[in-house]
Amino acid sequence: MEKRRRDLSVTLYRILLYLSRMREREDSVRRLMRIERAVSVDRKELRMHLERLSDSGHVEMRCVDSRGRGGHPVVIYNITENGKKLRSDIGRWIDLCVRMGYYPEEFFYLPSDD
Repeated sequence: MEKRRRDLSVTLYRILLYLSRMREREDSVRRLMRIERAVSVDRKELRMHLERLSDSGHVEMRCVDSRGRGGHPVVIYNITENGKKLRSDIGRWIDLCVRMGYYPEEFFYLPSDD
């Protein structure tokens, strides 16, 4: 699927789905670069969405003591209970759109599912 064809609801769903699936794994899988690779959203856009999801209480941002390669602080993202509910609501919306023919079936899956 092409990035430019994806809309906001699908982008948010993919981010929240990835964070939900990875919540029990080690912290390194919930860093910005790992999320970027898994959901195929460019880093600048992804950072904006994660900050807004954090501001609204759907995602928690936690800085770790270590530093990244460029000396920047390492931030770990976790989905909250509100984020899980939002993901479920968006998922139902996307499912309805798939059944009505607006979205192809692939909209429900992450690129990393291939």
